[in-house]
Amino acid sequence: MYVIPQSRGSGVAAAILAALEDAARERGWTTVRLETGDAQPEAIRFYEREGYRRIPLFGHYAGSAISLCYEKPLAAAG
Repeated sequence: MYVIPQSRGSGVAAAILAALEDAARERGWTTVRLETGDAQPEAIRFYEREGYRRIPLFGHYAGSAISLCYEKPLAAAG
């Protein structure tokens, strides 16, 4: 996910992420995972603030020197 600098701090990233999490819940998913880079401190802070926790690298990110992976358990809708 990328938000242009002029729109950062406006809540648009949180709204997009919430919509993605809602879509995941509607599909019956109980956990979401993501990757970001270690050179993106704003993204790292954002995801951690939104309840994501670091996990071991997965998939094709395994062994990456620059990737950070996160996951968040999703509460049931309703």
